[in-house]
Amino acid sequence: MPDEDIQFDLDSLEVPRPKRAQGQWGLGYMEPLTPQEQNKRNQDGLDVYDRIVNQYSREGWDSIDPADLSGRFRWYGLYTQRKPGIDGGKTAVLEPEDLDDRYFMLRIRIDGGQLDQSQLRVISDVSRRYARGTADITDRQNIQLHWIRIEDVP
Repeated sequence: MPDEDIQFDLDSLEVPRPKRAQGQWGLGYMEPLTPQEQNKRNQDGLDVYDRIVNQYSREGWDSIDPADLSGRFRWYGLYTQRKPGIDGGKTAVLEPEDLDDRYFMLRIRIDGGQLDQSQLRVISDVSRRYARGTADITDRQNIQLHWIRIEDVP
């Protein structure tokens, strides 16, 4: 076989792949946003703090805007609790108003998983006053307090 220059068309060697979407944060927001992402886009999650302190904690559960409840509260470590008796397998089929109890779980992030005595005493005091004297240590070395009422926040 004589020496020949073999040339390849590199474009034709490309493996055909389906075109990928740019994702929710891609230029032009080409994919529809989930309700949670739409809430983030509508208002910064940090803006809910004033409403928590000045409105919701004074006026109670019924005054809470659902958009704040299901998304923005999480910026402050507040998550709705499931009603007693509802296991995790039912969360995908129930509406939030059928699922959520009128209490919160407060997640306390512990950077590096270390606390000093004074920090632990404060968490213990908050737990006794507002969380029925309970606290859970998570596998990510955070602390979760349950049974928190909006009237007791912050």
